[in-house]
Amino acid sequence: MENGGDQACQPEEPKIELFVKAASDGTSLGDCVFCQRIFMILCLKKIKFSVTTVDMTKKHLFKALPSLGTKIPLLMIEGEEPITDVTEMANYLEKRLAPPMYPKLEPNNPEAAMAGTEIFQKFSKFIKNNNKDDTERLQRALYISLVQLNEFLIRRLPDEIDDDTDENSPSERKFLDGNQLTHPDCNLLPKLHHVRVAVKLRQWEIPQDLTGLWRYLNAAYETEEFKKTLYPDEEVCLTWKKHMDQVWK
Repeated sequence: MENGGDQACQPEEPKIELFVKAASDGTSLGDCVFCQRIFMILCLKKIKFSVTTVDMTKKHLFKALPSLGTKIPLLMIEGEEPITDVTEMANYLEKRLAPPMYPKLEPNNPEAAMAGTEIFQKFSKFIKNNNKDDTERLQRALYISLVQLNEFLIRRLPDEIDDDTDENSPSERKFLDGNQLTHPDCNLLPKLHHVRVAVKLRQWEIPQDLTGLWRYLNAAYETEEFKKTLYPDEEVCLTWKKHMDQVWK
């Protein structure tokens, strides 16, 4: 699978290969939130790169991975050591693919990097829970974390306020740091997508009155970088059903 941006390939551009989880069919793009994070970053950097899906049920047969413990995602850059840590990948790509040749993805507002960081952990606890006595408490914890993200998204950032702006009026920005996707979005949006899809397995949904959160999600679904790195909802449900079955045995 070849991917690239609009700019012509420069001679000095590194050869980059990204290995990601395959879907249940063994070939299509799988539902790994960490893989999608790096995939999105590479798309936003407008660089040519290749993506290979790895059937996780047959990963021991995949020639490129045995010495690395078959950890996915895997980022390989020609002439350099492979990277298996997702945070290290993101930091490396921001440093190596820096302005002015490549877009800057670091947020301008430090708050953006912290928004929603607890959601995925609370979601995981809620959906895997097999104790009915804990269901309401865990659902409430997830709900509160979503409300906190919603409040951040409707609150104006400092650079949205000027002499002609009421700082108490709601923000209309699309993403965490403004109207452009940045690193925190690449980290949070894949996880938030899993939450939106998989909580239905527990007969719950993200409340519609969290308007800032829904504006954020809907804006993401309209971007090329999010759409081209996405996978069917059925893959998300399949993954979390497996997690639930393992816990409930």
